[in-house]
Amino acid sequence: MSTYLAVGSVCWDVVDGSDERRLGGSVLFASRVARAAGWDARIVTSGTAELEATLAAELPDVELVVQRSPVDTVMAFPVDADHGPRAVPTRASAIDEAGLDLRADVVHLAPIMGEVTREVVDAAAGAPFTGITPQGLLRTLGPADELQRRDALGTWWAAAVDAAVVSEAEFAVIDDRAALADLALAITRGERGCIGRRGNTLVDLPGIGLHAVSPERTIGAGDVFAAAWFLALASGSAFADALDHANRTAAAHVGAEP
Repeated sequence: MSTYLAVGSVCWDVVDGSDERRLGGSVLFASRVARAAGWDARIVTSGTAELEATLAAELPDVELVVQRSPVDTVMAFPVDADHGPRAVPTRASAIDEAGLDLRADVVHLAPIMGEVTREVVDAAAGAPFTGITPQGLLRTLGPADELQRRDALGTWWAAAVDAAVVSEAEFAVIDDRAALADLALAITRGERGCIGRRGNTLVDLPGIGLHAVSPERTIGAGDVFAAAWFLALASGSAFADALDHANRTAAAHVGAEP
């Protein structure tokens, strides 16, 4: 069976006004998509023993490598969670590439707060297919742990990957778009669908109408999109078909179609 490896922080998601704390992070959502598609899934992350135990119970069929960290990453969301997290009260340690086995059929580099370093990207080189969701490379923290964005999203990782998924806002601040010319690139637009580009091919897909959308269900939608797209591309699907599959998979995650 083929293996999908997701590298990045598993975090705790908390929403204002709720006492509930749930596991989150791009690698969590991506691994669920991979397992649902019939792939073996593996996660490389860092965190506390509590996080590891909770993660093992929630994903018993996913292989875990949890490097020990004194704290976990916590993402604090406002009630309208579709606007993204507002603060990061604590951050887990960056992932240490030393001794890691990053071999897999698909490697998904999925930073949420800078934990995937250049060294980790280099260590993953040579995979049959490598994708990245670089949102966590754009994030930084203000003096009160409020989440802020850097002025520009660097593209130092571009030569190491086959595909990338970014939001409209992230694409707007990419420092060197020419560096992405040889990649399969998807730009997500929330309820307005997505745009895909590879070479001279451009695909523009509208959003999919939904009966209802829960703001909390929008958490992880971009990660679900990315995993579905990477899996389809790596499995040989045509570019436009893979993009349509990802668009529909993300919509199903957020809510039910009419």
